[in-house]
Amino acid sequence: MYRQGHGDCFLIAFARKGNTTPYYVLIDCGLKPGSQNFIHKKEGSDDFADGPEIEEIVEHIGQSTNFHLDLMIVTHEHQDHVNGIWKKTNPYFEKFEIDEAWFAWTEDPTDELANSLRKKHHDQLLGLIAATDKLASFETDDRKISAVSRLNELLGMEIGGQQEVFGAGMMGAAASDPAGSVNKQAMKFVKDKASQKRGVRYLNPGDHVVLESGEPGIGVYVLGPPRSETLLVDEDPVGSEGFPDAIAASHNVSFMAAVKTDPGCGATPFDPRFNNPFSDNYDSEDFFVKHYGFGPKASGIPETIVEADADMEEVKDNADWRRIDEDWLGSAENLALKLNTGINNTSLVLAFELPFSKKVLFFAGDAQRGNWISWDDQTWGVSPQTISAKDILSRAVLYKVGHHGSHNATLAGKVTDEHASLSWMGQGKFSGEFTAMITAVNKWAMTKNTPPWRHPLPSIRKALEEKTAGRIFQTDISTLTKPVDVSDSAWKKFLGKCAFDRLYFDYTVMDS
Repeated sequence: MYRQGHGDCFLIAFARKGNTTPYYVLIDCGLKPGSQNFIHKKEGSDDFADGPEIEEIVEHIGQSTNFHLDLMIVTHEHQDHVNGIWKKTNPYFEKFEIDEAWFAWTEDPTDELANSLRKKHHDQLLGLIAATDKLASFETDDRKISAVSRLNELLGMEIGGQQEVFGAGMMGAAASDPAGSVNKQAMKFVKDKASQKRGVRYLNPGDHVVLESGEPGIGVYVLGPPRSETLLVDEDPVGSEGFPDAIAASHNVSFMAAVKTDPGCGATPFDPRFNNPFSDNYDSEDFFVKHYGFGPKASGIPETIVEADADMEEVKDNADWRRIDEDWLGSAENLALKLNTGINNTSLVLAFELPFSKKVLFFAGDAQRGNWISWDDQTWGVSPQTISAKDILSRAVLYKVGHHGSHNATLAGKVTDEHASLSWMGQGKFSGEFTAMITAVNKWAMTKNTPPWRHPLPSIRKALEEKTAGRIFQTDISTLTKPVDVSDSAWKKFLGKCAFDRLYFDYTVMDS
């Protein structure tokens, strides 16, 4: 698990029968720009030293694999999964040989539904880019600067690149043709490399593939993404599927604000920057005169609109604060969020099954609710039996936590529930080895964005700590702490399978 920042990059070395050289699989390579600077804390300080640059990570992958990958998997096209692969000059992976590449069915150029989804996404993205550039071109004020910054943050996920902020007209080639974006070029680069060898495979839910790593091979079960446009845009947990606090980040926040009657509870359907607390302005006559043309009663409750006294300044009909000339552009953020949602749910979700022990390494990409609830519909006819998603997940000893531990990418629930959840994983004899990996830089996520990304959501992190008995890796946490109820011998055995480095965490799973 590489520590390049807030993003995914995993190198798996499977034992290859009769050969000392492992079968190397790389899953994604990307990060959110700037997040690499919040990983390593300076000793005795709250400040952070710079983390590894993506060039260091790629070079380490190359030195480890002799610049040869048996298989490269791209889960989906978001920036923090692919922007460490390609750049216009001297692409990061230029020196690599890639024997085979895997993508989800959503990237298949011959798939009718995939083409329809791409066309819709392409048209929406063009409109969003145009809106962002137009907003950036207007005379600036704090509100517009904030809006442009937020849109660029979201667009960065779709376009890619290592830059943190775009200005007016700075989308480059992507402004007229998103096919020229870093994300798209990275995926094309991998496909072109693989096409020179064994080629590209587009995977569907229900597929079962055996890696060409010798006999017996590594079996790979494909769980997602679902072949349903409805499920692809189904983002947020419903009811008990969400971990505590998850609802605060969901679209149900307006409902929660309505049912909480205590005005001090802090619940509101609006972003905090739009609030005017009563304690600040409610008793101020100037505030109501300036903005509404009437004053407060002595009790502090506004009276109905009255004609202004002769000595009071009348609010101009064309006051700037009343104008909405450019406010239509504010809806662009909703579209940007929807685009992000759909792409996350196109994540290729894979379960690698070790041949002897039947242990499973589970990689969920950024799969969100719609992807998760589709898994229980899948079965695999692998001789001599039919295997279900619940059986596969019950044997998971490694979970690559979905979408940096966000509120909608790991579902809560019970083992008996109809849909997949964290409880389905690591059951029985596999529970004592269940380990989690979270690709999150919390300090960056909490300070970079408005509103902040709670990556990982504290309640999900807590649930994982309990389920793994402390066997949990997170990008920005360099050491692991033994829980009080874990024996010294058990902890020592676990640590014996780990290696910690500035660039990566290394973890060994024995097929026995």
